Amino acid sequence: MNYRHHFHAGNFADVMKHVLLMQLLQQMNAKDKPYRYVDTHAGAGKYNLADAPAQKSGEYLSGIHRLMQLNSKARKEAPEIVQDYLKAVENLRETEGKGVYPGSPWFALDTMREQDVATVFELQSDVYAQLRHNLYDRRLQSHQRDAYEGLLAVIPPKEKRGVVMIDPPYEIERKDFPQLVELIQSAYKKWSTGVFAIWYPIKDRAMIERFEKKMQKTGIRRQLVCEICVWPDDTPVGLNGCGLLVINPPWQFDQHADDALQWLLPHLKMAEGAQAKVKWLVGE
Repeated sequence: MNYRHHFHAGNFADVMKHVLLMQLLQQMNAKDKPYRYVDTHAGAGKYNLADAPAQKSGEYLSGIHRLMQLNSKARKEAPEIVQDYLKAVENLRETEGKGVYPGSPWFALDTMREQDVATVFELQSDVYAQLRHNLYDRRLQSHQRDAYEGLLAVIPPKEKRGVVMIDPPYEIERKDFPQLVELIQSAYKKWSTGVFAIWYPIKDRAMIERFEKKMQKTGIRRQLVCEICVWPDDTPVGLNGCGLLVINPPWQFDQHADDALQWLLPHLKMAEGAQAKVKWLVGE
């Protein structure tokens, strides 16, 4: 498997994913009872944007780098969750260097409370070793395991509440993500009250439409689509945008997500015709 997130860390897709992940977990924090965070493809936990992979791709320059260049006035106009996200990155950089960018497990642990627990999977042995080195937390349970079978083994968790982040390497998927749809169906069948957040790339709009139709046919209710496309749909650049499909989102998450994405769009867009939207794929 060739995919390495080190090349893509801190790009616009990471910004979008991590802002919305923090929003989900902050809303989970509103209730006293503990919950579990599950990350199916955890990655290395932290990334140094000064290292060769990030420097080679330069993707972070049109992502987190742009936001870090904003003046204080622009930041104060941002939705609260975006301000929290930027502060979290700054806090990490104050202790570990200005080129560091955190991955999803780090953002989750930073947002979670003491009583909450995280279970994360990473299959690639070298990346898993980096994950173990980068993240030390008594709330964290890490597994070098294939998440396509590991996820089903750990849900439903004893806490009964929780969020599952699914962000697979899409080079193993094909067409309209059939393996992913099958995993979502199996996971939902085991834990119908869990919150599932599925990140996906937008390269071909027709493929995304087929994926959405497949998800509609699953019979799963309360499916929310959040998208940001920094290039127009027909731009042949490889990655025009990305989406986050959220099943069972907390109350009013849709509005918070839309506020965040509409603010992010003008700061992250690469061309006219870029757009962001939040829509219910399937309602109650």
